[in-house]
Amino acid sequence: MKSLSAHEINKPRNRRLRKKLRIAEFREFGVDIRIVFCRENISLDAALDLWIDFVESKGWAFGGGGNEGGESFSGFICHPGRGTLAEPDLLAIQEWSKKQNWVKNVTQNLQDAWHSN
Repeated sequence: MKSLSAHEINKPRNRRLRKKLRIAEFREFGVDIRIVFCRENISLDAALDLWIDFVESKGWAFGGGGNEGGESFSGFICHPGRGTLAEPDLLAIQEWSKKQNWVKNVTQNLQDAWHSN
């Protein structure tokens, strides 16, 4: 699906097209995320395994990764089918990250999963 500009999103459309284009009341949100971790405590592979276990336990999908030898990984979280993430999901990510002794910092941003740049 092509990404729509702000002007195209705001054009008047009937309900069927708004649903098909996932705009207006049918917008779906995901989370752009970056996690910085302590390499002394955990490897990138182990960190990603724990992260993906958490994401899958919530029924979400994650696309992303990091560089071997790096101290962070990043990506995008969304529902695998139709659905949207919201503020309670951001709080769940924060709560999970606080329980992980290897996580240094989490930067997350809720954004339109279909039409954000």
